[in-house]
Amino acid sequence: MPTTQQADARRADIQDELGALIEEYFSLAPDGEEELSCPLSVPLYGAEEVSAALEVLLSQNVTAGGRVREFERAFADFIGVEHAVMVNSGSSANLLAIAALTAHSVPKGLHPGDEVIVPAVTWPTTVAPILQNGCVPIFVDIDRHTLNLRPEDLERAYSPRTRAIFVVHLLGNPVDMDPVMSFARERDLWVLEDTCESLGTQIHGRHVGGIGDVGTFSFYFSHHITTVEGGMLVTNDPQLADLARSMRAHGWTRDMTNREEIESASPWIDPRFLFVQLGYNVRPMEVQAAFGLVQLRRLEQFNEARRRNARTLISALKDIEEIEFVAEQEGGRSTWFGFPVILRDAQTKQDLSRHLEQHGIETRSIVAGNLTVQPAFRDSPHRTVGSLANATAVGQRGLFIGNHPDLDERRLAHIIESFRSFFATR
Repeated sequence: MPTTQQADARRADIQDELGALIEEYFSLAPDGEEELSCPLSVPLYGAEEVSAALEVLLSQNVTAGGRVREFERAFADFIGVEHAVMVNSGSSANLLAIAALTAHSVPKGLHPGDEVIVPAVTWPTTVAPILQNGCVPIFVDIDRHTLNLRPEDLERAYSPRTRAIFVVHLLGNPVDMDPVMSFARERDLWVLEDTCESLGTQIHGRHVGGIGDVGTFSFYFSHHITTVEGGMLVTNDPQLADLARSMRAHGWTRDMTNREEIESASPWIDPRFLFVQLGYNVRPMEVQAAFGLVQLRRLEQFNEARRRNARTLISALKDIEEIEFVAEQEGGRSTWFGFPVILRDAQTKQDLSRHLEQHGIETRSIVAGNLTVQPAFRDSPHRTVGSLANATAVGQRGLFIGNHPDLDERRLAHIIESFRSFFATR
């Protein structure tokens, strides 16, 4: 029977051996020519992430703990905010962002019937939490050139019931936040930023997601960094951060910074099981945080590759008159989550999509198009501002292809040739 010291030493040896095997596994390259396919996304993790995850699993400390807190601190520092609260997805981050604002203890928080201005083109889980918490989404159109909410439309959307603006930085492109923040402050509105598709994106030198009252991020498999699944809520407001920490774990007090003060108000209840909010269970795992700590160090390298790819594609295709490209916001640094284009009509979009797919290039419509025509939102309480013509056009005529850091010169050339061969026949 080995002593504790001997067992620990052997475990360390085994862990080193496993680390070496993982390094070797990821270093192996297949022989011969790879199939020339261009998927929407590819795995952007390797030996370092897997080794970090394995270390967590071997430690047997796997639920949210020290590594989650370490990742939260590193992420907050990167964005330039005081607080970061990790959750199990970007959708959960959006849910907590709205839910925290509905807490009774939040001054001038959200109440049932209050309105939240939101762009008509976004992912459904930007809007669903608004409805799930009894509020009413007010859909505004987007700028067809940036795919984002237009600050000049906010005045038309505003009413005495308006209490918040949920900005969405779509596909890596930032919204011009200065006029949004000015409008909100003049009317005492909350500003939330859905930054799930735009980690590392900047506007006027500031990271989006850290400009409004609350920002949300996603670490889904295909996003700018991945924890496989995962998300983050960020804020400079300590009360909102504490509410999010409580709500992500059943509504209890364990992760709240002011827990002793709160627990002292209910001394007859076991403080380990004191529930002070209506909460959820959207906690992350230590494995996800271990992934995230490695991935965060690689983010800038990833984003520079995305930007380089976009420049290459636009330069090579800009003479094709039938293509309308998405423009980088003035003063902004886009991180090009995908490579979107707007075509002259719906039929051209469908034909181009079919052509690209036949050449191994995956395509998608731009997010979900105009959400107000989707049954889930069409049949729910909402208000629209204007005709939403651009949102409709983008849904009908827009598509995007994958843009990830592993797009090499050969694949970029294949994408360019596939676009050009399509338009050469029209």
